[in-house]
Amino acid sequence: MTKEIGGSGTKKPITNDDAKMYIKEVKIAFKDEKDKYREFLMIMKDFQMRRIDIHGVMERVKELLKCHKELLLKFDIFLPEGLEIKSPAKKPKVPEVNKEKAEKYLGKVKTRFRREPCVYDLFLDILSMYKNNNMSLKEMCEKVFSLFKNHRDLVDGFIDFLPKDSS
Repeated sequence: MTKEIGGSGTKKPITNDDAKMYIKEVKIAFKDEKDKYREFLMIMKDFQMRRIDIHGVMERVKELLKCHKELLLKFDIFLPEGLEIKSPAKKPKVPEVNKEKAEKYLGKVKTRFRREPCVYDLFLDILSMYKNNNMSLKEMCEKVFSLFKNHRDLVDGFIDFLPKDSS
C-alpha cells in the first residue's frame, strides 16, 4: 500500500511497523480509557472480518478519536487514495505558544540537523507555508511527520505545539 504525502507526488509505503506504531499510539492515548482502546481494536477487527466497509471504519474512528486530533490526522495515511477523515468545519483555537519553549524546540531541531542544514531550512519553509495559509494543518503535519520520521522525539515535540481539538 502506498499513500501520496502532501500532494508532492512522492509515494510512501505503509508498513506493518507503521500500523503497529500507530496502534501503540492509540493505546497510549487511551491508557486511562481501556474500553475506548478495545473499541478501536474492534473497529479494526470488524473491518478485517468485512463486517463493516471503509466508510464505516472512517465514521467510527472519527467519533472515537474526535478528542485526539493528531491521531485522527495520522489515521488518514492508512486510508485509500482519495479518502480522508474531514475535521469539523470550526476552526480550532490557536493555543498561546510559550515563546521560550518554542525557541528551545527550534534550537533542538537546528542542533539535530546541524550537518544537514537543508532539513532545518525545509522545516522552517513548511512552518512558513502554513503560517501564510499556503498549506493546511493536515498537510503541514504530514510534511513535518515525514521529515522527522526517524526522530520520534522531534515529532512528539512538534505535536505539543499543534492546536488541540476544542470539543
